[in-house]
Amino acid sequence: MLRILALLALLAGAAAADPFRIIVTDLETPLVPNAVLNLAAQEDYFDRAGVEVELVHVRQTPMAVAALQAGQGEMANISVEALLSLHAEGANDIVAVHSSDKALPFVIAARKGVTLGTMAGTRFGIGQPGSLDQTLSAAVLGAKGVSLGALVQVPLGQPAVRGQALMAGRIDATTLSIGSYLSLPDRDGLQLLVGVEDYFRAAAVVSKVNVVARATLAGRAQDLDRVLEALTLAARDYAGDPALWVAAMERARPDVAPATLTELAGYYRASWTVNGGLQRDELLHAQTWYSHGMERNTRWIVDPAKWMDFAPMDRVLARIGVSDLGDPVSR
Repeated sequence: MLRILALLALLAGAAAADPFRIIVTDLETPLVPNAVLNLAAQEDYFDRAGVEVELVHVRQTPMAVAALQAGQGEMANISVEALLSLHAEGANDIVAVHSSDKALPFVIAARKGVTLGTMAGTRFGIGQPGSLDQTLSAAVLGAKGVSLGALVQVPLGQPAVRGQALMAGRIDATTLSIGSYLSLPDRDGLQLLVGVEDYFRAAAVVSKVNVVARATLAGRAQDLDRVLEALTLAARDYAGDPALWVAAMERARPDVAPATLTELAGYYRASWTVNGGLQRDELLHAQTWYSHGMERNTRWIVDPAKWMDFAPMDRVLARIGVSDLGDPVSR
């Protein structure tokens, strides 16, 4: 009996020691506030919070969803639209608990000579069908009187690949983050068709959230709280002192000029999710916004209580307090 108990204790200890796996949709540290997922690991925020974290890198939201459902991670960074679609299809076991970058700072870049009025029939680079950049691009271009369906959509994967294709003339336009655009080594033949502020006005909506399975809420609650605390403290540090983000990014992305990182830090000063980024009023607006592009039938009516769970972040905020640096709390 003692041997059995010892074995059970050993197995329990091994299970507790399993790393908390976070599925991210970038193959390298991205040049946006969502980089906090990578930087919290690089800069030891997770270690200081007392949780071992492993980042699982995949390409785009559809693959992140598949990986989470296959049990390849405990948390995944996915689009809000994908989460709503999962619930509309009956997959109610996945919920949003945090957002590390509520609205990605996107732009639409194009070759010089391309205009919104002459875009029909041109080649437009996308991540892949169903990816977040495709969804938002359709909305933003539509607001400008351009149908994404009238363009030749070219699936190319990661933003760096799309940027390289644009520079090489293999596509005529694409959506990139402002960071990806500014880091392109040769922009002489390029222009911005839609800038950051103009893009956000056309798609002023929470775009990405961090989600977990309900089994993780129950079985890894302490680890989840520690992960969320680490992400929140990192965001507060970068909001309070943008130079800290620049220094961390210099270590993560030595291929990007420090001046570019400093410029980006200015763009992002008010973007950090210092209170967890999961705010009810913004999420309800996002649900309404995304539903406009969905089929009009009852399967798209998703109860907000089923796809968002504030309890983990509420526990974290009760412990570390609410920040006044932005990201106002809404419940």
